[in-house]
Amino acid sequence: MRGRKDVPAPRVHTSNSDPVDNFVPKSHIPGRVDGQRDKGIAQDGVSSIPTRDEGPIENSSDSVAIYIRQLILRTPNLRPECCIYRVPQRFRKGNEEFYHPRVVGIGAYFRDTSYVKPKYVDAFFRRNKLNLDDCLGLVRKWEAKARSYYVEHDFELSSDEFTFIMLMDATFVLELMLRHRFSGYIDNCDPIFHKPRMIEDVYHDILLIENQLPFFVLEGLYLYKQLGTSSLSLEDHHLSFTELTHDFFKHFMKIDKFPAHVVSANHDQVNHFVDFIRRYYLAPPPPKEDEQKHNAKDHEIPPSVTALDEAGVKFETTKDSASLLNIKFNNGRLKIPNFVVDDWTETLFRNLIAFEQCHDTEKYISQFMFLMMCMIRTSKDADLLMNYGVLSSMLGSSKDLSILFNHISRDVGFGEPFYYFQTCANLNAYCNTRRHRWKAILKRDYFNTPWKIASTIAAIILLVLTFTQTVCSILSVPKT
Repeated sequence: MRGRKDVPAPRVHTSNSDPVDNFVPKSHIPGRVDGQRDKGIAQDGVSSIPTRDEGPIENSSDSVAIYIRQLILRTPNLRPECCIYRVPQRFRKGNEEFYHPRVVGIGAYFRDTSYVKPKYVDAFFRRNKLNLDDCLGLVRKWEAKARSYYVEHDFELSSDEFTFIMLMDATFVLELMLRHRFSGYIDNCDPIFHKPRMIEDVYHDILLIENQLPFFVLEGLYLYKQLGTSSLSLEDHHLSFTELTHDFFKHFMKIDKFPAHVVSANHDQVNHFVDFIRRYYLAPPPPKEDEQKHNAKDHEIPPSVTALDEAGVKFETTKDSASLLNIKFNNGRLKIPNFVVDDWTETLFRNLIAFEQCHDTEKYISQFMFLMMCMIRTSKDADLLMNYGVLSSMLGSSKDLSILFNHISRDVGFGEPFYYFQTCANLNAYCNTRRHRWKAILKRDYFNTPWKIASTIAAIILLVLTFTQTVCSILSVPKT
């Protein structure tokens, strides 16, 4: 293995006077010399860069071949555990505000030492009487696994630098979540919770796919804190990390009851906060399309809301369901979970979709947005859904809603199987049935108010009487 210039270990202060003083590695990122690169992980000897002198071009003396070989050796493999990604350029271009942190950078992609972090980290260690050396030891043991969560060629961090970022950012986030749950932890000098605009910006930052920490690192440090804390000294001792996370994000989910299926033995391990939020919107059972696979040619385009309304489709909302997949069409009734659109919607769903587009997972959120984009094509479509209670908008006009869904869904691939394939097929079949359209026109134009019903009945009676009179007149004419 190639040798590397070791980065000096961080100076750790473990006395009770100040647990986080002098914790920054001497070679921390702001002073990094361009061109330096981490050659591996010191703790377990696992290198992220292959160093074996093997391959079909190793014996070549051609300078281009040598360069290609060096490039191959320096490029780490994308590991199966990778789940924290850089947003693709096709999504980012012109929309940087939805993907870049405003106040705090978190994780390996953002080497941030924001002034709000040290105070929170210090409070976390002091209140819980934690030993900094022990916490460092835990994070160092997790380093190899934590690195595998990131696209490693997108950052260059030594072992000490990576450990510093993981511990500093994880304890900051944990303290933030605890202060959100327990207001008694907020002191008079709190730089976040005493400034409404600041807490809004921090929430925004934690929703970003690039700005994530491995969930297991946060949960592991939280459990370590719980084990080392007396049940009589902290009211949060019996609160699980899943419950704490739900409490922190339920403001965005607009639901108070915790859905048990979000994290359970039947689901894979949660990767990070964006993955945690995504699970809120999925149906409790693993989504299946009647065990049927559809290819790209089978993707049905659903009719617009206006077309559905004109065909007599009845719109109903299911407020007791947070699952976006719980859209059902039966006997002319389309049931859609109530969907709240506010200032957070675009940032949240852009990052959920970016995660789905990069990760090897089902594209259910992407498919939901595609469905909504197809159904809400004009401001009239948005108005109808708001009138029926399906959409609740805190934005400006209904035109803004149609533009929003169009922008979020632009350049998004929704994969296969298409979860809403059968629903879209049934909607199209219903709209293409003339009987349904005639019935809808009759009801809308002649029977939608009591006055129209009365006038229609009177007109029918008059027509019948006129017809009867005409027939009688014809019959009464003497034959010649």
